[in-house]
Amino acid sequence: MSTKIFIHDLTKVFPRHRRYKTKGLSNDGLSALKHLLKNTLKSSQSDELPEPQDNAYFYALNRLNFEVNEGEVLGIIGRNGAGKTTLLKILARILNPSAGYVKIQGRVMSMLELGIGFAPDLTVHENIQIQGRLSGVPIKQINAAEDSILEFSRLTAFRDTPLVACPSGSFAQLGFAIMMNLNVDIILADEVLAVGDARFRDACEERVRSSIRTGESVLFVSHDMNAIRRICNRVMWIDRGKILQVGSPEEVVQAYTAELLAGNLLPPLTTEGLNSSCRLLDLSLLDANRIPVGALQITEQGYVSCLLRVLRRDVAVTVQIELWQYKHCVLATTTQRPIISYAIATFRVALKIPANWLNEMSYQVRCRILVKPLQQNIAESIVAEEHLDFSVMNTRPEESVWSEWNWGRGGIISPKLSWKMNEEKITEVIL
Repeated sequence: MSTKIFIHDLTKVFPRHRRYKTKGLSNDGLSALKHLLKNTLKSSQSDELPEPQDNAYFYALNRLNFEVNEGEVLGIIGRNGAGKTTLLKILARILNPSAGYVKIQGRVMSMLELGIGFAPDLTVHENIQIQGRLSGVPIKQINAAEDSILEFSRLTAFRDTPLVACPSGSFAQLGFAIMMNLNVDIILADEVLAVGDARFRDACEERVRSSIRTGESVLFVSHDMNAIRRICNRVMWIDRGKILQVGSPEEVVQAYTAELLAGNLLPPLTTEGLNSSCRLLDLSLLDANRIPVGALQITEQGYVSCLLRVLRRDVAVTVQIELWQYKHCVLATTTQRPIISYAIATFRVALKIPANWLNEMSYQVRCRILVKPLQQNIAESIVAEEHLDFSVMNTRPEESVWSEWNWGRGGIISPKLSWKMNEEKITEVIL
C-alpha cells in the first residue's frame, strides 16, 4: 500500500492584524492589493517563525505530522477554528505553508465548498468539462464519466441547461458528482455531505465508502460524528492547530465528544465573574433527523442547536437568536426561556425552523448567550456570541409549496399560505 500524502512539521502562521503601508497612499484597497500580489509572488516559507506566545500572530497549524495511504478514508474532526480547513487548503495548494514539508503523490480533486468555481451562465455539460480540465483530467476521461456525473447529480435532463436555471442545490450536487466520478487519486472534502437532501447524502456516503475499493484516498472533514463513524477507517482529531489523537473512528470520536461536552476544547478562561460563567461549546444547523448539515431543504424542518456549558451555580442563562437574510437585514429575533442552573452542567438548546417557511437563499444565525445571577440585582450580561451561515435549497420542487413555479423566486421567506376564492354575483345598475 503506497503513501499518497506525507506531511512533516507542517506549520501555518497568520498575522492577527495587518496594516498596509504604501508611500503616498492610505490604508485602502489599492494598498492591500499590492501587498497581496507581493506576498503571493514571493516564497511564503521563512527561516524564522514567530513564537507561539506572540499575540501578534496566530498558529492555525503547528508542526503537524501524518500520512495518508492509498484507499484510505481519513476523517478530520475538531471544533470550528481548529485548523481543519486550513490544512485542506494547503493540500489543495490554495495556501502555502509557513514551514514544514508536504508531499502529494497523484492528481488531487478538492471540494472545500461544493459548487464554488462553477460558471452559472454556462451549461451543466460545459461546467463538467471546465472542472475536469482544471483538475488535470484528460478529455477522454471527462467524456467517459459525464453520463455517470449527470446521473449521480440528478441533472441528466438539464445537460444543456445553464446551471443558473437548474433547481437550487444543483451546484452542490454537481460538485460532489464531479469530484467522485473523475477517478482522481486524492479527494479533499470539507463538509461535502452537509448539503443536499437525505437521499443524496446517503448516495454520497456510499460513494465515499467505495473509495476504499477503488484505491482513492479521501480526506473528509465533517461535524457529523455519525457520518465519520460510518465512512472513515481512520480519524484524526485536531485542536488549536495540533493533532491531539489519531486512531479508529469509534475511539477518537468518543474521546472528542467527551472533551467537547466537558468544555475542555475552548481556550482557558482569562476573566472572572459573569464572563466566565457560561461557554458556548457549539453552534450548529441540524436537519429534521438531528443530523448536522450546511443547508436545509425548503420542504423539511430544521434546528439551530446551541451546546452550552454552565460553569457557575445559581445563574439564569438565556439564549438569544437573530435570524438574518445573510448579512443584510434581520428576519426574526427570538429568545429562549431562561435556563435556571443550580449546578455546573451542560445543556443543549434548539430552535425549530419550520418547513415551507424560508426561501431559497443564504441566511445567518447570530447567537448570544446572556447570564444573570439569581441572588444579585444586576442586569443580564452577554458572555458569548457566535454566528453560523447556512443556505436553503429546493432540490425537489415537485414536493414543495412552489411545485408549479420555477425556482429562484424573490422574497426573504417562502411560507405556505392558504388562498380562498369566492364567486361574487354582481348586478349591473343603470342610472
